[in-house]
Amino acid sequence: MNPIAATTFDFWTFMFSGFAFIGIFYSIKQLATQGKDKLNLILGIYLLLQSITLLEYVLYWTRLIYIVPHFAELSLLFPLLYGPLLLIYFDRSFGNENGVRKYFIHFIPFFILLIIKIPFYVSSSNLKLYHTHQMVFGEFFSLYYPWLKVWHMTLYTVILYSIVHNRSGIGFMRSWARWIVGFFFAYVALSFLYEVIVKLNYLTPQLDYFVSLATCATIFFIAWYGRGYKGVATGMGIAESLKSTTQMQNSVHENKMIISVDKPASPGKYKNSGLPKTLEIKLSQELEELMREQKLFKQNDLKLETLAEKLNTSKHFISQVINEVYQVNFFEYINLKRVEEAKVLLKSKSKNDLNIIEIAYEVGFNNKGTFNSVFKKITNLTPTEFRKQSKSLLESNLN
Repeated sequence: MNPIAATTFDFWTFMFSGFAFIGIFYSIKQLATQGKDKLNLILGIYLLLQSITLLEYVLYWTRLIYIVPHFAELSLLFPLLYGPLLLIYFDRSFGNENGVRKYFIHFIPFFILLIIKIPFYVSSSNLKLYHTHQMVFGEFFSLYYPWLKVWHMTLYTVILYSIVHNRSGIGFMRSWARWIVGFFFAYVALSFLYEVIVKLNYLTPQLDYFVSLATCATIFFIAWYGRGYKGVATGMGIAESLKSTTQMQNSVHENKMIISVDKPASPGKYKNSGLPKTLEIKLSQELEELMREQKLFKQNDLKLETLAEKLNTSKHFISQVINEVYQVNFFEYINLKRVEEAKVLLKSKSKNDLNIIEIAYEVGFNNKGTFNSVFKKITNLTPTEFRKQSKSLLESNLN
């Protein structure tokens, strides 16, 4: 029988195909646009691996693998990467700035098996389709590797749960982390169930779809929240977060804020504005008092209109005051206030249990990458360097 002639799609394979392509699209988009944001880079890689795995399953179920045989077993070793990637992601999310070398040991199993599999990956399509590589490698990949990967992922599930449950000072990040660990646990549990079913010879096409359901849930969750998970990260419930419509707007505001012009207002720009000098001084004083008392800069969606409404004036006058008195634009002014507040928190002994990302959220930023970029642009130090420097100065003064 011609295997290609038997190619079929059903509801499940159509659905899984859709999720696979959605995951690949969002992961590539994330990897291409995140720049120096290492957190989203790691999460993008994780999402891409899960999506490719799901796509490969669809190719087997629909027998399209016979058209693209070099996709055979492409994702076989990916499960050995899931746990280490999430470990790095959580460590960096919780403010642990370890170097890449520290994590190398976690990838050793993957690289060892990858070296063993290289002859298979560079072999002909016939070898890949009919698994004659077992003549070379024995029965390891068919009998032992499935249990090895389940054991490996189970170990990392325990490690990740322990980190999320026991790590102090992570505050509202704990909710976001629990969702990711929960989906990963579901994937591991269904993988174990799948291997048991295969061992007992009870496998059916419908049961073969089980593991992919957890993969679809993971793809949906990360694709939905991966670039703007402020709602979940701050402790908002999943249902409530789904209703939020401001995440993308906040991201746009954040991007604008890090693009500084660093030049004063053009001479004569406001010569016809109608704002008297005395009122300009008065508004600047009221603006400072408003920021000091209400700390409006903590609102990550703060707009010029909001300040104007609070001060009972026009947004054009507020913009003029910020430009002429402070020699910066609105976004730069808000960032200056946020960094001032962050410096206070970083110096505070009572706030030492807060990690960097918590402080970023506390002062109004949406993510750690933006916070680090803005903080360093203003102070010439990263938040971590500033905290260490402040601690050293305090200790030297005490001595």
